[in-house]
Amino acid sequence: MKVTLVVDTEDMEGIGDTLKIANHFYRKYGRSEHLPGRKVTYGKINLIKMLREYSRLCVEAHEQGEDPHSLRFAKEFAEMQFDRQRDKDLSRL
Repeated sequence: MKVTLVVDTEDMEGIGDTLKIANHFYRKYGRSEHLPGRKVTYGKINLIKMLREYSRLCVEAHEQGEDPHSLRFAKEFAEMQFDRQRDKDLSRL
């Protein structure tokens, strides 16, 4: 199978979508140990910082009437952490 992706450098959302497509094919057909994926590791200090940030966001959400105990809230925070780690890893490539 061959796939050609065209990237419009003026379309930031399109660039993100292109990256998602390329990552999908790489995970499905490539070797996952060469590209940062969905595994994130943290040191003790970074984990503590992340937990403090999550706690702060929970308090803010509660004050705004949101439910910080919902699975969706936790998932959004986790996605944000994965995205940060992925961006950091990709910037090293």
